[in-house]
Amino acid sequence: MVHRARSILPRWYAEAKFLQSESMREVSDTTDNFIFGRIFRTPTNREHRDANHLRIAFCHLEFPWDCSGVLADPPLDIARIVKDIGVDRCTVDCTLIGNADNVLGGFEKMGYLSERGLEDLVMCLDTGSVGLGESRRATRVTEKEVLDVALCNSRSFAYGDDVPPAWLVEKLMRQAQQPDSFRVYAVYVRERVATFVVVYTPWEKSRDLAYVQVMGTDPEFRRLGLAYEVLAHAVALLPKGVRLYLEAVDSAAIALYEKVGFK
Repeated sequence: MVHRARSILPRWYAEAKFLQSESMREVSDTTDNFIFGRIFRTPTNREHRDANHLRIAFCHLEFPWDCSGVLADPPLDIARIVKDIGVDRCTVDCTLIGNADNVLGGFEKMGYLSERGLEDLVMCLDTGSVGLGESRRATRVTEKEVLDVALCNSRSFAYGDDVPPAWLVEKLMRQAQQPDSFRVYAVYVRERVATFVVVYTPWEKSRDLAYVQVMGTDPEFRRLGLAYEVLAHAVALLPKGVRLYLEAVDSAAIALYEKVGFK
């Protein structure tokens, strides 16, 4: 199948999507509970299968580009391909797709229930342009604190108030076990993790890029400035000249990130 070259990728898009997908793959390649797949056809992947997994429970559909940054439109039968592989849940990145309605309509015809119109705002901060201080309360999370962070994460995103799901604990454990690739920070209040942040630092792939993979605050400790404190601490500890990306979905989060220095 021949893809039609459509556009040159903006740098912010290419960098943000590289960080997003690689940060997920760093974890998913080593666990059965958190499975991530990127499905598209290449000369070495003629069946549109993710080479790293025998089973894909969830996939994020991106569409390939060559080394010069030329984006390719998705194959017209991408929904059937995903269905045939047996994927039940997926997200489709429509940021730069010219025929997004056709792609999403194809999934709906295949029986998928779609939730359209979800928008992520990609924001970036140059660590050399801000002067943030470290927090005395924020600590680097080790394997011993993973359960504490998992509970905060679970409460932050309503996965469960008392017992975090196993996949979430395993994911955070994998991140804590890779301190060169993931920096996990938390602020404790009354012996509980009140807020946390996970920063992906792919120094082996790129020394000037980093990505806030996830951050959250326990509902009991919101509106106390703790999220700003832990994020500012994480930024302060990054080398100067790093472009730190994140994605925001609501106005409160955007306001927080702008306060830290993201644009």
